[in-house]
Amino acid sequence: MPLYFLFFLATLGASAFLYVGALVTAGITRRPPPILVTGWAAQAIQVLQLALVWSCVGVGWLLYFNVYRIHVDMAAVGNTAFQAFTRGYTTRLPVVVLPYGAGAFFAALGLWATPGRFSRRTTWGIATLWMLSIASTPWAAGAQGDMQEQGFSEAAFRQLQMSHLVRTLCLSGAAVWTLLREHLARE
Repeated sequence: MPLYFLFFLATLGASAFLYVGALVTAGITRRPPPILVTGWAAQAIQVLQLALVWSCVGVGWLLYFNVYRIHVDMAAVGNTAFQAFTRGYTTRLPVVVLPYGAGAFFAALGLWATPGRFSRRTTWGIATLWMLSIASTPWAAGAQGDMQEQGFSEAAFRQLQMSHLVRTLCLSGAAVWTLLREHLARE
């Protein structure tokens, strides 16, 4: 397994750990999790998360409408062309998965930081949408793996598209939520 993918999995695991830890802490104490990050670092976390969520939304819709559709076209040409495309696609995954993992990490870390631009409720909502998007990731990865091993199938393609749609809609919801909070804060 490539090093970048191990790093990606580590960021997803750390994100889930931070989120569940905050959830359990808030559930037990009936208060927000303790503030572990303050000052400029807390503001930097929110700024990075905001930039990464919008980046991932753009990449997500690009993959959904354009890149994943190429799978169908390449399969029509033949299995050799399809396999070459999927190998090439997966070698370029760091540009997609590393920002996604970092965004999820910063969203979950934001639960442990001083609220800055966003209220606690907004921070929880955004982090929850990131976690829901992570929950759809195994189905997309499974479909991509099936197509690499067994070739193109309509069922695997539908699974890839549906799981990716869920992920992209969750991140789009988080991005729009941040935009609305910014707009309402200015009024």
